Amino acid sequence: MRFPVSLNAVVAHRWHCDHFGHLNARHYAAAFDDAIFIFWSQAGVEVPPPGQLGVIPVTAQLKIEYRSEVTAGEVLAISGQPARIGGKSVTLALTMQEAATGRTVATCEVVEVFFDALARQSVPVPDPVRAALQGAG
Repeated sequence: MRFPVSLNAVVAHRWHCDHFGHLNARHYAAAFDDAIFIFWSQAGVEVPPPGQLGVIPVTAQLKIEYRSEVTAGEVLAISGQPARIGGKSVTLALTMQEAATGRTVATCEVVEVFFDALARQSVPVPDPVRAALQGAG
């Protein structure tokens, strides 16, 4: 993979805005959460179908920094890259920018822990995922 990768685009609709006329925090979180799923899909992580167990990345920590106001009608693009690859976790750095200008409106740092759903415990980052994140995949 080459980083940063483009993950998704979001339109700030009027119904996404709070009583001040700005994009509400819950919609930033949803957009970043969608981007996390897209990131793992692009990295080759296959999430088992419902009812089947396997090794999956789960969000252990998510921190959003709001940098600039977003109002209705703005189109936003999210990109991301690994910031740290640990033994059992990966920290992702996501950036949300206004598509037309490149102005950064928010950043998100997320720690994803690889988790064995059957054993109910953390496990090492799978080798193929590690290779993809290190640019060898």
